[in-house]
Amino acid sequence: MKVALIGPAHDIHLWRWGQALREAGADVLFVGIEEPPSHLHPYLCIGPPIKYPTLWDFLERRHLLRKLLTQHKIELAHPIHLTPSGLWVWSSGFRPYVPYAMGADILEYAPSFRFIHRSWNLQSVTARLQRRINVWIRRKVFPFVLRRILSESVLSMGDNYEICFSKKFFEKNKTYIEMPTGISLSPKVCGAGRDKKYIFAPRGATLLYQADIVLKAFRLYLERGGKHALMLISGLYPAHPTIRQAAMELRDLFSENFIFLEKSFSSIEINNLWAEAVAFISAPVYDGYSYAVAEGRMHGALPIVNAIPAHLEILTHGYNAWFVEPFTPERLADALLELEPILEGPPFWQARNQEWIEKFSNLVENARLFLKLVESALRLHSAYT
Repeated sequence: MKVALIGPAHDIHLWRWGQALREAGADVLFVGIEEPPSHLHPYLCIGPPIKYPTLWDFLERRHLLRKLLTQHKIELAHPIHLTPSGLWVWSSGFRPYVPYAMGADILEYAPSFRFIHRSWNLQSVTARLQRRINVWIRRKVFPFVLRRILSESVLSMGDNYEICFSKKFFEKNKTYIEMPTGISLSPKVCGAGRDKKYIFAPRGATLLYQADIVLKAFRLYLERGGKHALMLISGLYPAHPTIRQAAMELRDLFSENFIFLEKSFSSIEINNLWAEAVAFISAPVYDGYSYAVAEGRMHGALPIVNAIPAHLEILTHGYNAWFVEPFTPERLADALLELEPILEGPPFWQARNQEWIEKFSNLVENARLFLKLVESALRLHSAYT
């Protein structure tokens, strides 16, 4: 099957899922508006590349997208995220397509929404009136649009329970699949053989992942005599100015017990970091299941998480994870102190987490399952058209 994987060129989800689809036997073409990174190949740029495309840029090129996908004889358009990629494909009129609903689109734009701080809001140093107006317009328009995008797709696909069972958007008779974000397993991925040295915070030095709470909690933990060191990395996400300042202050105060790294890491470097992590902290402000959670579980680190629906679905407190709720500096610091004797004992969570990842979160096996389900759905669809 020839699949056009459509999304932001620098999105790690796009690249990893594309690689898995290839290993599963698909002919994958990456498609977008931005200039591609060197590892993304083959890549089709629709029109002149734009460094920071807006929604209007995508809508302006919707007819060009359909034309070029048809010329390349694409059998399935597969946008990553509902906005803007899913909206772009839907508005182009190209069919068939299957959107991969990663992120908070459905939760953010639900008809009766609970206010969610989006990543672009949290990364902004100052709030602008124009940004607030744009968010208000999106919340008025997007619920209707997203319902149409999902209802006209061959399958509805989400990466966690909360998205898949959101009755606000999915029709009762609509076929949908839940496919947790996975990792590419290899013999090198294991949790044994090296000393565990620190508690890892791998999901970015941003407010989106509550790094401000993590840093305050670790300061309290160390002031109370905590034994473990913490490592915080910014990774693919630029550190928020307030987080960077707080991290630098903490590094000055506890230079032997706090490590702060601002860089992107290769897969080998990340595996080496994971191999030395006894536990990791993941606490996004909105729902979602992540590569970092899957990687940490496979490497044998204990997940320390907040109680978002995706975590509650796949993890159990005291069995294969440790929940901190409410997720406050004081509560997290107390939890880290409470965990010290547990982390020094036998890692009862390790085999439980690795077994789950191997069974449900193997990225290549999930890609094979995805292609099988899509091919079946396309045959069924053609029988009625």
